[in-house]
Amino acid sequence: MKCLLFVIFTTTCFGQHLFEFGVKGGVPLSPALEAGVDGGPRLSEVATSDTRAYIIGPMVGLRLPRGFGVEVDALYSHLGFDDLLTTFILGPIETVQTRTLAGSWEFPIVGKYHFRRSSVASPYVEGGVSFRHLTGVSTTVTQTFFVPPQGTVVGSMSTSSNNNFGIDRSRSGGVVGVGLEFRAAILRIAPEIRYTRWGADRNLDSAFLAVHSNQNEVSFLVGIAF
Repeated sequence: MKCLLFVIFTTTCFGQHLFEFGVKGGVPLSPALEAGVDGGPRLSEVATSDTRAYIIGPMVGLRLPRGFGVEVDALYSHLGFDDLLTTFILGPIETVQTRTLAGSWEFPIVGKYHFRRSSVASPYVEGGVSFRHLTGVSTTVTQTFFVPPQGTVVGSMSTSSNNNFGIDRSRSGGVVGVGLEFRAAILRIAPEIRYTRWGADRNLDSAFLAVHSNQNEVSFLVGIAF
């Protein structure tokens, strides 16, 4: 509370506070999920990531004296994975195919510092924390049975669920970034590279051994603010 009062008092006294509102969008430069191959003599698991190539959401900022500032974003992206689990005894006897899709909201809160604040452009650095939450989770599981050695299909069934992403993602991480802000009339356009280091999946005993969250997230973002 004391820190908040200090910020309000300082910005009011110097008359230099400025609120910004806008939108931020971009593309991920790294996959949200790391997927691969796992298994043993009688079990094979192959997973592939399904990360959509867009990030979008609103942003709000507060400019402080001497080049400092604070920014808060709400960024949405779409992600998912496909997982194929096969059990072998004299050939395949069962496959379990899982397809999971979800929306991911990230809420970065970063402090910013602008260098050489010219009338046209200024580079900046940022750092802070980020939180995330999954929404719209949809999981479909298709289970198929075979009769070895011919591999004749004897039955299959499919189930759906909206409460299982298969992995338990870390919900917080640290953020750093660099960018360059341009000014055009009342607009501020700021391309940047942002890196987020997330914690490890909290449930490492997940049923899906070949897929887990990528702890290193790199993205290219462009903010447009008024």
